[in-house]
Amino acid sequence: PHPRQAARLAALRATGMLDAPREADFEEVAALASRLCDTPIAVVNLVEERRQFFLAETGLGVRETPLDTSLCAHVILREGVTVIEDMRRDPAMDCNPLVTAADGLRFYAGALLEIRDGLPIGTLCVLDTRVRGLDATHREALRVLARQVMRQIELRQALRGLAEAAAREEVLRREVDHRVKNSLQVVGSMLRLQAGRADSEAALADAAA
Repeated sequence: PHPRQAARLAALRATGMLDAPREADFEEVAALASRLCDTPIAVVNLVEERRQFFLAETGLGVRETPLDTSLCAHVILREGVTVIEDMRRDPAMDCNPLVTAADGLRFYAGALLEIRDGLPIGTLCVLDTRVRGLDATHREALRVLARQVMRQIELRQALRGLAEAAAREEVLRREVDHRVKNSLQVVGSMLRLQAGRADSEAALADAAA
């Protein structure tokens, strides 16, 4: 687990992006990363406690996988852009069934998806079944695309916060209106009672006279 796992998971869930429907903005980033790096697979993934959820993907055809086969669960423990030319030679990856298979994955390159205080919530990564490298230009491209993904996530989180605040304000307004109406009704009832009492007293006084 990440050294700040609890805070990391809380930040991830606060984005509201887990189990989100497919969106063109994220799908286009995955497709572009795949084309730029010339890989058959590209994924925008969020690493949760027991699974990784694919916000977007190309070349896989699934929306999530168990954490025990996740490559990115190891990568979020590293800094910057991670490039592994042959995962069979990486001690964190060499036992993964996705790697040990005869036609398994070999190459991995991923940039962290980080919230503003530096906590990683996932990665933008590209994968290939052949051993290969990645030059500095393409590493920078992955880093820039990862930042764009995070800006999109933060924008959606901010808009959702505004919508929730507006909804709370509307509920509060209705509650205030309701209470004011009730208070006015109470005041009206008291005034009517007081007026009725005054009329009764006046009638008694007239009768006594």
